[in-house]
Amino acid sequence: MKAYRSAAVGTGSAILCRLLGGTLPAPSAPLVGFAIAAALAMGGGVPGAFAAAADSTASAARDSAAVPPRDIIDVLSGLLGRKRVEPELEVNPGNMRGLSLTLLPSIGYNPSQGVFFGVSASAGGALGDPRTTTPSTGSAGVSYSTNQQLSVQVRSDFYLPDNKYALKGDWRYLDTNQPTYGLGPATSAQRRSPMDFKLYRLYQTGYWHVPNTLFYAGLGYHFDQWDEIVETDFPPGTPTDYRLYSGGAVTRSVASGISLNVLYDTRDNPLNAHKGSFWNASLRGYLPAFGSDDTWQALFSDFRTYPSLPVGSRNTLAIWNYVWFTFGQPPYLSLPAIGWDTYGRSGRGWLQGRIRGRDQIYTECEYRVSLRRDGLLGAVVFMNLMATTIPEQGNFGLLDPGMGGGLRLKFNKHSDTNLAVDMAWDEFRVSHVFMGLQEVF
Repeated sequence: MKAYRSAAVGTGSAILCRLLGGTLPAPSAPLVGFAIAAALAMGGGVPGAFAAAADSTASAARDSAAVPPRDIIDVLSGLLGRKRVEPELEVNPGNMRGLSLTLLPSIGYNPSQGVFFGVSASAGGALGDPRTTTPSTGSAGVSYSTNQQLSVQVRSDFYLPDNKYALKGDWRYLDTNQPTYGLGPATSAQRRSPMDFKLYRLYQTGYWHVPNTLFYAGLGYHFDQWDEIVETDFPPGTPTDYRLYSGGAVTRSVASGISLNVLYDTRDNPLNAHKGSFWNASLRGYLPAFGSDDTWQALFSDFRTYPSLPVGSRNTLAIWNYVWFTFGQPPYLSLPAIGWDTYGRSGRGWLQGRIRGRDQIYTECEYRVSLRRDGLLGAVVFMNLMATTIPEQGNFGLLDPGMGGGLRLKFNKHSDTNLAVDMAWDEFRVSHVFMGLQEVF
């Protein structure tokens, strides 16, 4: 087991080493990743043009509190000359004050799914006293895409009154298709292998607040069943990357295991954070005793921070570092892959699953600017970098970058939810459009 795998949070050093053209050493301390994030937050990762834009909007952002916020519903109400109609149903079960439920049709676009249509229910708000309880979020939805993909998903991030406990869940059923490209960093020589499969997922974690700290500790259960796996454009016996890794044309794999988890969350709003930080780490063990096909382990670290830039403004430099390591012999589709993080939001500019390997480190910076004092319109620019291990070697290869920008339209001022439209490019200068509700991270 290589030394660099021993500290998930510190692996941000890999990004810096590759940028400097060096190799990847073992991190000298487990908080190197946090140090790099802090350096970026102080302005090292922001081009001069972005800093100039921040200066020009700082004064407007400082007094934005004096301007009533507006959203697209206010605009439509004004155009139609009618009273505002809220898209939310307020629910207050017992002492769970402040929880709102939004029932809406859903529509979006990304290059892996195409255009998707469906219906969704989103919940948000504090389940206890807002002064002592972190806002909770949850969603449930079903959608179908123009790429003939069916998705049923339920996600929850709930904080119980006074933050004594937290519950996080990720349940989903996918009947989908997606090409794979083998393992390792992206190259133009990799072969595209179209694949159909179904996924049954049940992830559930319960957290307990550690007294006199801002941390939570938790136990979780994680189940993935990949079913009816078929490579659609290859005749039987063709030695594809998937078949070489799996030892044949495997059509079903099961991963079932338990986890130890740590959580830290001081964000002001999980849907659209303007300040605070978030860290979630998980060590997972998959065993045949739990129903898993094989014995293997995975280590995750998800760190995010949101400093304002300039200080005191509503403009935000959002920074995200995601680490995903595996040990043993995971199923091919359970290996780290771009766009397959917890919320499926990494890698704007890339197709989901385009880059896959045994270990991955992902870093993204996004600068968010408010273009109007009422918050109706905003803009973002972003860049991401992915480091992936080379097959049979274990060391990280060249970085795979993505970059782009987009606009934000305030969809709901009460929950601070934005309609996001982004244009992004990968390292091969292929462009993709991404559209949906809520910020990427």
